[in-house]
Amino acid sequence: MSEFEPTEKRLRNIEARVPGFPFAPILLVRLGHHLQKRLRDRTNAALKPYDMADTGYIVLAILYGSVDETSTASELSEASNEKPANLTRVCDDLAARGLIERGTRAGDRRTVLISLTAQGRALIERLLPEVSGKLSAAYAGFSPAELQQFAGFLGRVLGNLDKAG
Repeated sequence: MSEFEPTEKRLRNIEARVPGFPFAPILLVRLGHHLQKRLRDRTNAALKPYDMADTGYIVLAILYGSVDETSTASELSEASNEKPANLTRVCDDLAARGLIERGTRAGDRRTVLISLTAQGRALIERLLPEVSGKLSAAYAGFSPAELQQFAGFLGRVLGNLDKAG
């Protein structure tokens, strides 16, 4: 029995009891939750030797991919899908480790800028191949066309959520 089978069985039971239950979309939602958890677990396992969790890794990766390796706190919060309070805690830890630094924008002391340090850049450059390799293994056997189609489907789901408000 797969790890997901009990969830699918429960959804089938609900479908049998609730007329019009949208089984297929809810199945996809639950599959997404399971997939996200398993991917996060893989990421955390790869990061454990570096005493880092996935949220810190994501912050470093976002900064590494940003113009000038810098982002505002609010942009970083949005890009990482983290609440500001949790992002502050994560950034405090990264700053204490010398991986990021905070500053302000010239002429606007209210805007907090977060940048990679040389040490943070070196770490993310070391981590990216390892972590992305572990994550991309989940898509082994998919053709480039299938991956593009899958990305298109997920993009449509996000678009539907944006429209629904």
